[in-house]
Amino acid sequence: MPEKITLHEITPQELRTMIRELVQEEFAILNDDLQRNFGEDDLVSTGTACRILGVSSKVLKILADQGKFSIYHHIKDKRYSRGELLEYRSRYRLKK
Repeated sequence: MPEKITLHEITPQELRTMIRELVQEEFAILNDDLQRNFGEDDLVSTGTACRILGVSSKVLKILADQGKFSIYHHIKDKRYSRGELLEYRSRYRLKK
């Protein structure tokens, strides 16, 4: 990528292509960073989240709406961070 861009020597189509390539590169870098931070094992489905906490899906939704956990969307599914769920469970577990 050149350090200087002279706009009067570039066509609008070339500029669009250049910007599109730059944005795609930045998204690829961002995606790689996120994949390193959140592996597939770190994000769990709603059913697994309910089992971890020992609650129903309705209670999980209420807790998520209250902002107790982050919700990540994968295609049409909601995913939850296993670490956040375990931390919440250990913090609010009732002592028997």
